[in-house]
Amino acid sequence: MPQSQIRVTLTDEAAIEFIRGKVRSGEYASESDVIHEGLMALKQESEEREHWEREVLIPAHDRLMAKPSSAIPIEQVERNLEARRRQRLQAT
Repeated sequence: MPQSQIRVTLTDEAAIEFIRGKVRSGEYASESDVIHEGLMALKQESEEREHWEREVLIPAHDRLMAKPSSAIPIEQVERNLEARRRQRLQAT
C-alpha cells in the first residue's frame, strides 16, 4: 500500500525551534518523527478522554439524573478539596 503524505507549514518560530532542537539533540531522527510522536500522543490523550467520558463521566451523570438527591452541595465539595490540599501540604 503506498504511503500517503500531508504537508504542513509551521509559522510559529517557537514550535519550529522546539522541533529542530529535538532533532539536533539526537532524540529524534527527523522533524517528521517529532511531529509523528506528537500526533500519537494527541491520539492517545483523545482515546483516554473518550474512555473516561464513556466509563466514568456518563455513568456518573446518569446516576445523578436518576437520583438528584445524591448530589453533593458545591460548598461541601470545596471543603473536601481544601482538606485534601491541606493534607498534601502537611505531608511534604
